[in-house]
Amino acid sequence: MKKTFFTLMLMAAVSFMSAQSLQFEKDGEVYQDGQTIIATFESFEYVVHLHIRNLTDNDQAVMVEQNVTVPAEGAMAYMCWDQCLAPNTFLVDGPVPVPAQTLSENELSGHVMYEAEETTVVTVTYTAYDRANPDERVSINVLFGPQAGTEEYTVNLGQAYPNPASGQVHFDFSGNDNASVKAVIYNLLGQEVKSQFVNGVQGRITFSVDDLQPGIYFCSFQIGNEMVRTEKFIVKR
Repeated sequence: MKKTFFTLMLMAAVSFMSAQSLQFEKDGEVYQDGQTIIATFESFEYVVHLHIRNLTDNDQAVMVEQNVTVPAEGAMAYMCWDQCLAPNTFLVDGPVPVPAQTLSENELSGHVMYEAEETTVVTVTYTAYDRANPDERVSINVLFGPQAGTEEYTVNLGQAYPNPASGQVHFDFSGNDNASVKAVIYNLLGQEVKSQFVNGVQGRITFSVDDLQPGIYFCSFQIGNEMVRTEKFIVKR
């Protein structure tokens, strides 16, 4: 049953990827929506270099947002897409034309500069979307800093409550300081029906389930491509 469930979820992920309009790439490597990667150190700052592929048959005017989800005192984050923008917590840049079925000529680069002896990991989420369809978004999380990737990113997910649920379902969670986690609700067919990102050491995540059909569902916490915890719950009317 467990093997079948994960196989179905993998098929659902492939189907989801094919429905995306944009995707992040680096040197031919394709990144999934919500994936977490680590920046590299270059000269005097930490940098990530990315390109954006248009997966549709229509030209797109691509906007990019930078959101510093885990900041650090003494660290400055900025990005370059249409142009290089001054450091800020939240930035929007573009649009940059990306023809149909083409990889962007423009490079999206994310940068974090540290003051001396600052080592806190900075987490930045970059989100790309077509200016004409701002609701169709794809994101990637990037960890910057000398300690990024040196520790294991873990999260603990509590059992669903109430269970069965009718209006809302809640999960308590705890993780380490730099965990950037995506919480995903799957049905029995392995289809993703809801998702949201979770940042923080501990807290509670809530999903509205009043629009879901009665039945069995699974909530999975994912770090990058890795599924770290899964809890089952029931929707009942």
